[in-house]
Amino acid sequence: MERNRFLSRIVHPVQSLYRHFLYRHHIHIASPPLLHQLAEQWERPSHSRITEEEDKLVSEIRQKTARHNRNNITRTAAYWSFFERHSEVHWALLAHIVSRNGGWNMTDLQGSVIPRLLPATSTHPLFLFLERANALIFHDAYPQLLLYEQSKQLEKPLFHLLPLFSVSSFMRPFWEYFFETKNSPVITVALIINEQQYIQKRVIENRFFQARVLKTMPFIAEQWLGFNDVLIPYKDGRHVRLAGTTVRDFADVHHRIHIGKTLYSILFFQKRLAKRACQFASQTAHTGSRADFWPQLFSPEKTDSFRIYSPRLEAVWPDIRHPFSDRRDWFTDKTIIKMMETIPVIKEKDMTTNYMHNIQTLKMAASAIP
Repeated sequence: MERNRFLSRIVHPVQSLYRHFLYRHHIHIASPPLLHQLAEQWERPSHSRITEEEDKLVSEIRQKTARHNRNNITRTAAYWSFFERHSEVHWALLAHIVSRNGGWNMTDLQGSVIPRLLPATSTHPLFLFLERANALIFHDAYPQLLLYEQSKQLEKPLFHLLPLFSVSSFMRPFWEYFFETKNSPVITVALIINEQQYIQKRVIENRFFQARVLKTMPFIAEQWLGFNDVLIPYKDGRHVRLAGTTVRDFADVHHRIHIGKTLYSILFFQKRLAKRACQFASQTAHTGSRADFWPQLFSPEKTDSFRIYSPRLEAVWPDIRHPFSDRRDWFTDKTIIKMMETIPVIKEKDMTTNYMHNIQTLKMAASAIP
């Protein structure tokens, strides 16, 4: 891993300098002795036998996961419902917000602006790219959440069942530690690392997506399609404002992990922001349209000539049936545990004005195309 990060700094010097500046201040969430103690548990042999009750539970969790993994709308709602039941699992709220962003990016591809800036042949591959990542993360993470829920209800840890869902061996020590301590930052960062590593080979390094998405349109993908801005809508009186951060290199797994940690820092370590983000989430059902957060600027109706057309997801994209046959464990390098030690300290990242400016710039660029 260290070699790859070194090579990345050589290939992307500007991004590396930016990251060094962005992440220069940190909050320590896990000490090296604690992480060493947790890492020792990776050497434990896994259980091979399960009870009849556990077998039934595994089957039920698989069925629930498949039912909620129908599309971006159902996944996003499932994350929020889980967070409402178990607010100590901060990652569920983070996943809900990031999944909302995924849905907005998907519907942008069928709206009134982005299609004017892209070749028509690019739209469907980009949707599949976003949809595949969204579905894979849910497929991997949601069984972990439900297993925690059952452990909590039964008052005993059930994390020896994680391998039956092909969850990385990386995760078990962190779930068991969280079950005992309710240390929210540690399990949140572990999940951020795990899910970004999980999609790296399955999506980012996939030959189809490399050829049809990442290598063909790096500038457009990063600058125009929402890979660069991840928004956290939050209530400010009667208005909705936007916090968030910017992605500089979506293909780099280490950068995506840092972005996840940054969003977590903004969301849960800024005064009252999580509460106000929850107010928005509880009052606003996710439809995939950007009218969810700014109805004064966006409309889900194509006939509205005064606002930017931002359709509801289920009106423009079909459900996709995904295969989940790849059961490889990404976890082969223990040095990644160093990424568990800290999260960045970020001053309040209000993006309301910048986002409004970016939208107006995009709208003018689209209008200039005959």
